This record gives sequence, structure tokens and C-alpha cells, in this order.
Amino acid sequence: MGCCSGRCTLAFICGMQLISILERQIFDFLGYQWAPILTNFIHIITVILGLFGTVQFRPKYVTGYAVWLVLWVTWNVFIICFYLEVGDLSKLAGFIYACYVVKLISEEEDSFDFIGGFDSYGYQGPQKTSHLQLQPMYM
Repeated sequence: MGCCSGRCTLAFICGMQLISILERQIFDFLGYQWAPILTNFIHIITVILGLFGTVQFRPKYVTGYAVWLVLWVTWNVFIICFYLEVGDLSKLAGFIYACYVVKLISEEEDSFDFIGGFDSYGYQGPQKTSHLQLQPMYM
């Protein structure tokens, strides 16, 4: 096995990711941004598992690390585009949430009913659903 094999390269990349994520974690702690702190912590754990999987020949750990990296890169690209206002992401997101909230509010209004209010049957007490008959026990 050469010194620049795939395992050594992946271990080097994981090490560099750990250094960069720890630096980012320090700056997030200074700014008291708790959501990035938690996601950075999850990223640190995943990178450590990827490094462990690389060194110990655990393909499931390396696969989990690869899936996490795809999600991580996708999330970071979305955040960069959102903050740079590329396209209509900030207006798209607001419109979608507004439609969702309107849908929730309309469902709540339709499903609300007073006791004995709008239904034509009036209030009916709880019905006994059990058809079992209790029998005394004789000893």
C-alpha cells in the first residue's frame, strides 16, 4: 500500500475537517449561536466516526460519513444562497410557510365544535363499548 492510498487521503481529509470544524465551533461559541453549535457537534461526531471507519476498515461508518457529507454540503449551499439572496429563496420560503400556516388555520376553524353546538344530534354521553358481562366468582 502506497503512502497516498485512498485510506490515507481520506484520513487526512477527515483530520483537516476536524481542525476546521473545531475552529468554527470556537467562533460559534463566541457568538452564542446555539443551532450552529449543535450541528457542528453532530458534524464533529460524524467526522470522527468516518475517521474511525477509515482506520478500522468499517465500510458502514465510511458510508454514513459520506451520506452526512452530502447532507452537510447541501445544507451549506442552501444557507449561502439564502444569505446572499440568490434567486427568490427568502421570498420562496416565506410564501411556502405562509401557505402552510393558512392551511393549518383553516383546518382548525373547520374542526372546532362546541359541545352540543353545531351538530344536530346534541350531546351524547360516553357509550359503553364492552359486551362482556361480569360474573361473580364462587370459592
